[in-house]
Amino acid sequence: MQLKYHEAAKEKGVYLVSACGFDSIPADMGTVFLEQQFDGVVNSVESYVMSRMKGQQELGSIHYGTWASAVHAIANMKEVGAIRRELFKTKMPEVTPKLKERPVFHKSSGNKWSLPFMGADRSCVLRTQRFLYETEGKRPLQMRAYISFGGLVEVMAVSFIGAIFWLLVKTSVGQNLLLNYPRLFSLGLVSHEGPSERAMNNTTFTMHFEGRGWEEKLAEPSDNYTTPPNKVIRTKVTGTNPGYGATCVALLLSAKTILNEADKMPGNGGFLTPGAAFGKTNLISELCNNGFTFEVVSKAKL
Repeated sequence: MQLKYHEAAKEKGVYLVSACGFDSIPADMGTVFLEQQFDGVVNSVESYVMSRMKGQQELGSIHYGTWASAVHAIANMKEVGAIRRELFKTKMPEVTPKLKERPVFHKSSGNKWSLPFMGADRSCVLRTQRFLYETEGKRPLQMRAYISFGGLVEVMAVSFIGAIFWLLVKTSVGQNLLLNYPRLFSLGLVSHEGPSERAMNNTTFTMHFEGRGWEEKLAEPSDNYTTPPNKVIRTKVTGTNPGYGATCVALLLSAKTILNEADKMPGNGGFLTPGAAFGKTNLISELCNNGFTFEVVSKAKL
């Protein structure tokens, strides 16, 4: 979409903003919020998303559409890589210290077993950082995204499903099996009906962020610090009914923001990420007035 329509949208003065639901609005706008609250220069951000259902757990609470989207997305990863190489020909500056990826199985700072998150959060945030570097000269931050679970058994079950999924999605036969028998290959988690009304209303999400950086600012974004980060901030974004209610609210408020606050958006149009499009608008305040929370958990010197 960006490769095909960005220049045309700019010429027409039209804003096309992708990823305006869960979970990229919490991830990208959550990163924007963290930077706003940091009071310094952020070098790296790690996010941990976790979703919990109150009361009795239900099988089949993941809708088939989500499953099918994952199948097609992973099956076409090579094509996505080629598109990104075409889009992003300019190399980003090297920033240090490098944010290392954590082990596949690890515990978050909140003591929750976690895995790398395979969704679009990281790529969305990094696209925002590229845009801000290219248009404003901002030093790009590094980002890693993870997903947390209630316990080790849950992590192992999800890992088992993920391993089967990854093996099958590499061939057309495997893709057809995944698409035709979603309940079987997800151990009952996926259904064509999706979650019940009760399940949706009793499901909450929390996205924790940890940002590290410096209190002092450098003259140029391409400059590197000679000392380790000396400051850490922890923030979180929370909400209810992530896949449906929160997504609809985020989408509608994003559209409303384009209508009401276009003067606070960059340039005169184009294909943008939420953080690039809405970073200087009141979208975060609007989200907080409609069921989301964005809050600072702690700040400390290192």
